[in-house]
Amino acid sequence: MNTHAWAGVVRALVSFLLIAASGMAAAAIPGDLHLTLYASGLNDPVAIRSPMDGSGRMFVLERGGNIRVINAAGTLLPTPYYTRSVDTGDVERGLLGIAFDPSFASNGILYIVYTATGANGEILRRLDATSPSANTFSGTDTEVMRIPLFYNHNGGDIHFGPDNYLYWSTGSGTGSFDPEDLAQNLWKKNVGNIDYFLMGKILRLNVRATTASASANMCGATAGQSAQYAIPASNPYAGTANTCAEIWAYGFRNPWRFSIDRANGDLYIGDVGEGNWEEISRFPAAGGSNRNFGYPQCEGNHPGRPGGTGNTCPATYGSLAPIMEYSHANSRCSVAGGVRYRGPIGPLNGDYIFGDSCTSEVFVGSQGGGGNWSFTVFDSNIDPGYGTVVAFGEGQNGDLFLVDHQNGNIWRFDSAASDLIFANGFD
Repeated sequence: MNTHAWAGVVRALVSFLLIAASGMAAAAIPGDLHLTLYASGLNDPVAIRSPMDGSGRMFVLERGGNIRVINAAGTLLPTPYYTRSVDTGDVERGLLGIAFDPSFASNGILYIVYTATGANGEILRRLDATSPSANTFSGTDTEVMRIPLFYNHNGGDIHFGPDNYLYWSTGSGTGSFDPEDLAQNLWKKNVGNIDYFLMGKILRLNVRATTASASANMCGATAGQSAQYAIPASNPYAGTANTCAEIWAYGFRNPWRFSIDRANGDLYIGDVGEGNWEEISRFPAAGGSNRNFGYPQCEGNHPGRPGGTGNTCPATYGSLAPIMEYSHANSRCSVAGGVRYRGPIGPLNGDYIFGDSCTSEVFVGSQGGGGNWSFTVFDSNIDPGYGTVVAFGEGQNGDLFLVDHQNGNIWRFDSAASDLIFANGFD
């Protein structure tokens, strides 16, 4: 075993002993878990996805507007798959999200989210590829939906759930602690002669269908006109007047990265904090009667807006508590939501892996026997710096990848299959 691997064993043992002493379950981090450089030379990568088409390819978004392809051999192809002109006037703007239709291998359909140039909007666009197996895009593209936005805090992640609906995260986008309450507002709100809506939310859309005549509460469409999406009948506000039918959950500041558990469809949401707290929240696939995650009144389990120190969050507002949180101590500053691991490294199965974009730390979260979550730190060996660890993505077989935005690298999590130093179930 090399020196780095042995150091990993020591760190894992220390973390295990500390958490076991507190009665929590230890994350089962294999002693030789490490990051393997998978691709380099990218320009500001922000997301990585598998088309789940059996090709072994991985698609990477570059914030400046390119979609790049890494082939099954791990080679970054020189020609972009697709290029879009996007607004990059702020570090949080640009090409933000990508999702492949579950039937991409046969229908060639994928979706992107980006901030538009020359317009105050964040756009969901459908790409229809003529040849799904091609490594450069040829085909047509269509705007599906547009929402207004402020300057930053845009969210912009998209995923298909096992229900074949598209989930889209949006940021509240406003000033300090959302003075307009857009994250809590379930309808349209006029600010500066612009009607803002669907901000600080997780949206749920049926993008496999269209609407001939949009209802009045389809906030992303014009009432009475056709729309390139439909509202799932099971959306909580589908038939509610003066409430946007697209909303699935609300009360977020900037859910920059979220994921959907491939085992059961649950949502795991990393919401970037403002005051002093970063949080990870879980929302079950079936939803629930409470869909409010508390921002701006709450930030994790803590009061959000200044002056709210007498409040107890989330109890005062009846909002949903995160499953994990951490403070801005030790230079931590921005959570990168990750993935509940379902890949080939057995000891990590069921753990939730996420990170911080300033310290470059990777966290391995584990759910204990009582249902409570805790996390331990895995040393990524990536130097700290703003905008390093920004996203995670899964390969078709569950391989986990990390996106290093600042250095233009993609890393893969690897471990020897026989390394079972810590097994799941310790508590």
